[in-house]
Amino acid sequence: SGSPSRLRVSLEGSRVAVRPALSQSHTHAPMLSPILLVAAAATRSPGILNRRAMLSVTTAAAVAGRVAPSLAAEPATFAQRFSVSGNISPLPPLGQYSRYEDQLSTPKGSKALSLPVRFDFPQQLLQIGRSLGGIQFVDGSSGLKIYVLRASLPGTSLAETPKKWFGEAIFSPDGQIAREGVEIDAYKVTSAKELEAPAGAAEARRRLALKYTVITPANQRATDRFAFVDAYEVDGIAYLLVASGGATKWEGGEKERCERVADSFFIGRGA
Repeated sequence: SGSPSRLRVSLEGSRVAVRPALSQSHTHAPMLSPILLVAAAATRSPGILNRRAMLSVTTAAAVAGRVAPSLAAEPATFAQRFSVSGNISPLPPLGQYSRYEDQLSTPKGSKALSLPVRFDFPQQLLQIGRSLGGIQFVDGSSGLKIYVLRASLPGTSLAETPKKWFGEAIFSPDGQIAREGVEIDAYKVTSAKELEAPAGAAEARRRLALKYTVITPANQRATDRFAFVDAYEVDGIAYLLVASGGATKWEGGEKERCERVADSFFIGRGA
């Protein structure tokens, strides 16, 4: 237990990768200052410390225990379906939007065995990854994406949780979005506000806006995206719908579509 935590600093292309040494336990061990790690990397290859480098260092600090345990973000992963598959029904006028309805499994110790969930989505979106037990839709033409995720809140209510926690949970290297192969260069939670929940829904509801940059796998180019996140709290768990679109088409219709999806998100109180 007296052995210090070790981090590996490696240069990958134009970014600094900082990871805990897997052979060492780092639960309560001290670590080097992230500032020193950045300086060490800069000595080896000056001028490469872009936003990805800083993001990697911040993540390494969180992994090694620099973030206060009470506010450390649990990675946001798929909110698992309780059913084999959800129900999709068209909404009037035909050809524009459909409604997805399902039941979500709850974590062990929850008051309800499952929770009702529903949201509306543009009809051209396709549901993918059903074998993983989650809920995910994508528009193969425009790139609009929808995820339904969950993460345990850090001991605070939904309203009191710092907005940066949501960004850390959603974009965690161990979170669902990263597992889907999305490489995040940078992100920012640009706004957060409380919303009134509809009748029958979980009472605590919040809306956040995100801006983030992804690295395209084909050509390693940085591409900006925007997203709305609609969140409900049930038994200390945040249930999150993330609806995102590319920055180039955001003001041309993607913002309106993503906001409608977020507006329609509903998590029931359970039995």
